[in-house]
Amino acid sequence: MKPSIECLRCLITTRLREVERSRLVDSEKLFIARRVVEEIINNFNFEIELTKFATWIYKYLVSMAPDVVEYYRQLKSASNRIALKAIKEHEEHAEALKDFEKFKYLVKLSATANLLDYGVAEHSPIENPLSPDIVDKCSVAVDHVDKLYSKVSRGGLKIAWLFDNAGEAIYDSPLLAELRKHGNYIIGFLKDEPGFQNDVTIDDALSIGLDRLLDEMVVYGSSSTIHLDSISEEARRAIEKVDLLIAKGMSNYEYLSEVEIGKPICFILIPKCDVVARSIGGDSKGKIVVLCRGL
Repeated sequence: MKPSIECLRCLITTRLREVERSRLVDSEKLFIARRVVEEIINNFNFEIELTKFATWIYKYLVSMAPDVVEYYRQLKSASNRIALKAIKEHEEHAEALKDFEKFKYLVKLSATANLLDYGVAEHSPIENPLSPDIVDKCSVAVDHVDKLYSKVSRGGLKIAWLFDNAGEAIYDSPLLAELRKHGNYIIGFLKDEPGFQNDVTIDDALSIGLDRLLDEMVVYGSSSTIHLDSISEEARRAIEKVDLLIAKGMSNYEYLSEVEIGKPICFILIPKCDVVARSIGGDSKGKIVVLCRGL
């Protein structure tokens, strides 16, 4: 996705927040903050690919301030603890529903959990456990759940699940189990260590038991996300063999919505900024979006 002027503010604000919350002394924080802001201002333009630029700036920051990785590691650990305590209530709630209604609730839960995002300047992540009541009350802007259900309920598909944030991934788990229950083969795509912001890495996945819900786990390789020109050969082969991609979160939408990947895609997210909301259209900011293309 090409950036808008608002993206400049978001990039600077998010990176500065990471510097401020690191354990560095103030003099080091000031030095690194100046360097990062200078790099953003000097290189930002309307022709860059936004997710690649954000990845590059984040890696640039971490190269000077590795402590930022620890900051996110602690956030991820806290998010996972909270979600693990809450997930049983959702599983019990879903079991009382039947067929499509159960599936729809689990998709909505997965989408609502996208609020656990620390990478958007104007968004305050939910830090309390998600309850079924919160999920049921979350407004929906784009609802292609019926299309997704029609595709996956027949079974026999190889599905690439592109994870997003820690904590969020635990709330994804009942939907992953339901997809496999229908006879689908799930390949989970995860970030390499040390990851990008609070996104789920392979180590995170193993620590919370995601490997038990997946038929395969694949890391992207040289990229922090699914940038097709820099992912590993293993990741490329895995993408080639799937029948459907389910992409969680804004960054996956920002990149894949403008890339021809030759596969049907279902985006599950909550837009948390005006730029992504405008791209999707309608009154979608802060609301659930389940947007299928190619189904």
